[in-house]
Amino acid sequence: MATAGRSRRFCRCACFCSENLYVARYGLHLRFRSEPQLRRDYGPILRSRGCVRAQDFQQLVAELEQEVERRRRLGQESAARKALIASSYRPARPDVYGSLQDTALAPEFLAAAEYSASPGADLKGLLQRLQTVSEEKRIYRVPVFTVPFCQALLEELEHFEQSDMPKGRPNTMNHYGTAVGASWTATGPLWSNTRRARTASWAVTTITPSSPSMWPWARPSRGAPCSLGASSR
Repeated sequence: MATAGRSRRFCRCACFCSENLYVARYGLHLRFRSEPQLRRDYGPILRSRGCVRAQDFQQLVAELEQEVERRRRLGQESAARKALIASSYRPARPDVYGSLQDTALAPEFLAAAEYSASPGADLKGLLQRLQTVSEEKRIYRVPVFTVPFCQALLEELEHFEQSDMPKGRPNTMNHYGTAVGASWTATGPLWSNTRRARTASWAVTTITPSSPSMWPWARPSRGAPCSLGASSR
């Protein structure tokens, strides 16, 4: 943990540079550490999907090595991008960068957060406050942000997307995601400064995005607060 007066240290899991490397033309997420390991672990399935010739395999290896190198450079590139954005970017909606207020949070989420901090709270009680998507698969959802806050966030994201600022794309979300260079500066205070940050922590650990339509920046054109999927696992 960083301490006052010292530069902050950022760490990443070593597996980030070797796991979950997506190859679109074969429709596979691969683990890559070496050519022998790749042949051993994925040889049969790669051949079944068209990676038959030696040049096909060598092209795949080259692509994986390129992606690994890209991931290794992300830290330095992100720091440079963050510095440039912090000094040059002018947000369209500065209000979304302030401390997150209760008015930005959906009543259903606030109720779930309050319950999770109450004496005797348990998973069963929490799930009763969520909408059931699939009982069999234990998939649930709960609105997190209000429509006005989502609209403001969308305006800011679209403004940033249309600017000439450098954009980082998060892994395989290159078509629909963007990583704002100052993302930690922007989003860190939103949650850490909220008085419910601790009381809602248990509820939040059960919440995971389950489809594009449930992401908080999904367009709220259907007249309902944007939601995040929740799994009880």
